[in-house]
Amino acid sequence: MKLWICFLWLFFSGSCLLADAEKLLFSHYTNSHNTQTPYKTLLELDVAVTLDQAYSIQRKLVQNKLLKLPKRGFKLALVSSEQQKQYNISEPILGVIVTDQIFNNFAIIPKKNFTNLYFESEFGFILKKPITKPIESLYVLKHYIKSVHPVIEIVDYKFLNKKNVQIGDLIMANALSSSYVLGSELSLDVIDTLSVKAMHYDKTVSNYKPQPVSDVYLTSLMWAINKALSQGWKVSKGDLIITGSGDMFAGKKGRYIVDYGSLTSVMFDVR
Repeated sequence: MKLWICFLWLFFSGSCLLADAEKLLFSHYTNSHNTQTPYKTLLELDVAVTLDQAYSIQRKLVQNKLLKLPKRGFKLALVSSEQQKQYNISEPILGVIVTDQIFNNFAIIPKKNFTNLYFESEFGFILKKPITKPIESLYVLKHYIKSVHPVIEIVDYKFLNKKNVQIGDLIMANALSSSYVLGSELSLDVIDTLSVKAMHYDKTVSNYKPQPVSDVYLTSLMWAINKALSQGWKVSKGDLIITGSGDMFAGKKGRYIVDYGSLTSVMFDVR
């Protein structure tokens, strides 16, 4: 009897501790967002969470934002095996793009609106119809794609101490999703072969060469859709999904030109 009482006490006390941690983290991220102040890491807050708990907190935070802002789609982060090894995981992480401000080619991006501005040169896919069940093949997936675009993802890296950042931090921070610059439409057939070079004035800040793997972007797209569905999100017509395979570079004031091979470029200014 005493052992049973002890077990019940441990179970309920553990559940209370988990609930308290989630409440603390939800409050911290909400306050940081509302006051435009940096996030603290799990280490700084002296809290630990599982991946499932981190995604649960992410979902609640995103749902809170969706009361005021529109959902634009989804993004992937930590796509490469090297990045995943750094955080001791075996798959990418998913974020939900929620913003009232998106940018087009030749945009002016105000640096003051961001805590710690970075960019990533990516590809994004716009869906032509909703998806309600997991996609099982690239052949089926292609029937849902309306268009593919060069996308410059705008990343607000709101952790001041990057060395302390854990995988749970990145998930709760919604994979650092902020906004994006959308370029002109490309052919799906060519994206696997395109090198992507970013210039800040005359200096190369990123030079991403394609991986020698066929359909790498489509495979990432399929994973993102299936992950979003498994997390309970609606995958809707018009959603943009950023596949997250480019290089991240610091956002400084001045002009950026990102060449997607010889086919197209995206240009924007940071002021």
